Amino acid sequence: MRLSTTRFLSGIAAVLGLACCPPGQAASYPDRPIRLIAPYAAGGLSDMLARTLAVELTKRLGQSVIVEDRAGAGGIIGTNYVAKADPDGYTLALVGQGLASVNQSLYKDLPYDTLRDFAPISTIAKFNMVLVGNPQRPPESVARMIEMARKSPGSLNFGSAGNASTAHLMTEMFDDQEHIKMVHVPFKGESAAFTEVIGGRIDVLFGTIGGALPLIQGGKLRPLAVVDTKRNPLLPDVPTMEEAGVKNFNVFGWYAILAPRKVPAEVVDRLSKAFMDIGQDPGFRKTMQERGMESVGSKPEETTALIEEETRRWGDIIRKVGIHVE
Repeated sequence: MRLSTTRFLSGIAAVLGLACCPPGQAASYPDRPIRLIAPYAAGGLSDMLARTLAVELTKRLGQSVIVEDRAGAGGIIGTNYVAKADPDGYTLALVGQGLASVNQSLYKDLPYDTLRDFAPISTIAKFNMVLVGNPQRPPESVARMIEMARKSPGSLNFGSAGNASTAHLMTEMFDDQEHIKMVHVPFKGESAAFTEVIGGRIDVLFGTIGGALPLIQGGKLRPLAVVDTKRNPLLPDVPTMEEAGVKNFNVFGWYAILAPRKVPAEVVDRLSKAFMDIGQDPGFRKTMQERGMESVGSKPEETTALIEEETRRWGDIIRKVGIHVE
């Protein structure tokens, strides 16, 4: 018995519909809990951001978003886990610029390539750094720091949260731009570096505003300049780098959401719209500001462009200075 034309076309349409929208993916996404992988140690700024995002994303998607901490190998283990996960939109990664951009030049055998193995969803937050020193010791200003470093190369040292951390790379970039040389002293985390500045064993440090703020307010650290194009509302009396006399030095840290590369376009669109909405939410913006961050919420193509630009920028510094990891 021959099928009628209508029934035949309806059957073809149904098959095509199943091919375009596999069950449990774009057509009904999300229909089960989503995992947000945080490739960092629990309890830090990244972990706080992940858990705040999970609450906000749950509200907008109508499904539970569960944060899963997968630290190890500087975040590479957790990031690679997401790269190899099923591309169905149910496993996402929260990564900073180190994991997304810096590592591309830092590691020869990195198991993932950010732009090849991931679908960027949204840049969700930025954070600025503040240059700090000891209130009882020079340098008292950025200009004085540059003067001291030029007069006696290697006489000043700078701390960081670790080799190839944001603070380390920023200072190397600063040294290169200003034609000075300071000695790098890495620590295991920002808190340890702050302690050494307070103790007078480290001269200066680029620290996160959220981490440095209580110590600045308590008089334990002296803020020299904020690395931004405008003054930070949490430190309104601290000059920007440009106001301090340093031109064209606008470096910031950031966090983005990534999904496995072949996630359906409809899922990317659903997620990116949700994150853009979160970025504009007054409550989320306030929470980020209180922690020294700025909410963003960008489109996927904007996040892709940021990753590309940052990969080039940090790659140039890593190769020029000769930074490598053990």
